[in-house]
Amino acid sequence: MKLPILLLASSLLIAACPASAADRGFYAGAGLGQMNTEVDDVLGLDYDFDEDDVGFKVFGGYRFFPWLGVEGAYLDGGSPSIKESRGGETLKLGIDVWSLVASAVFALPVGERFELFVKPGIAYWDAETRLSFSSPTFSDSFREDDSGSAFFLGAGAGFEVTDNFGLRLEYEWFEVAPEWDSDNDEFVDELDANAGYLSASFLFRF
Repeated sequence: MKLPILLLASSLLIAACPASAADRGFYAGAGLGQMNTEVDDVLGLDYDFDEDDVGFKVFGGYRFFPWLGVEGAYLDGGSPSIKESRGGETLKLGIDVWSLVASAVFALPVGERFELFVKPGIAYWDAETRLSFSSPTFSDSFREDDSGSAFFLGAGAGFEVTDNFGLRLEYEWFEVAPEWDSDNDEFVDELDANAGYLSASFLFRF
């Protein structure tokens, strides 16, 4: 849902301003945004986790041509969590996600200062699931780490402020499945779980 909205907003932005993309060379940058983590049926509790938190990213890459480059990034999704209380019982659940991403960057220069881009690639993620339960007669806590790799896709728009300094607005998505398999007493990577990151970044071209 967010990806079409982002592309529409990018198109409107381009239509309102002069525009195009950088040429070749190395670049690096950083950004802030909102990470949304969704996991269906967490830990077999018949509970769907769908929470947001502020995250950050750092990235770097190389542009071979105005339309093609490669990029590596580190994404930190913050610490999204939920707390529910019912009849004296309290449940706390948090899922943290970090990821290293390697992607190709396909850009469409528009005018002199704007570009649209898509970034398919691979995300190598780590996740930490924290669960605690307390009642008047019982309390317990649980924490488990998980990791894996998944297809990654990003898309957005870039604006070249100067020859060396630029801005980005983008949305990035990858699957992540920090889920407990009660039959085998282990975490598995086979669930409907994903992370989406909407961010604004700056970059510097060398």
